[in-house]
Order: sequence, then structure tokens, then C-alpha cells
Amino acid sequence: MERTPLRNNGLITKSEYVGKTHEDAKIYAEEGGFTTRIVEENGNAFILEYSVNDRRLNFRTNNGIVTDVFCG
Repeated sequence: MERTPLRNNGLITKSEYVGKTHEDAKIYAEEGGFTTRIVEENGNAFILEYSVNDRRLNFRTNNGIVTDVFCG
């Protein structure tokens, strides 16, 4: 299976995602070779599997808007 190269060699900046709707941020991430998940929504943290994935972006959202992003 061929993997999509990561945008900017996998380096992300919060300004690429923060302020976008979750859907827009997800599409942008996927086009850049990343997978995504929401780890916190409206201040409520989700219980997640304990795995690390350098191709995954974790989003914190508030009312559907990304407020934070980090890899893992």
C-alpha cells in the first residue's frame, strides 16, 4: 500500500488548523496525508485508545471549530 507523502514533511503549525471548522480541518489534514480524530469537544475529553501514530492529528474543538491540534 502506497502512503501519501505528508505535507511539509509532517511538520504542522497550529495556524494551519486552529479557527477552521472541524470538517475543513479534517479535509485539509487528509489531503496532506494525515488521519484525524477529535480528542476533546466543548471541554469534554474523550477516552481514547493508547496508541501513537505520527500520521494522525488530534483536534480539540469547541462548537465545531478547531481550537488546538497536535500529532499523535
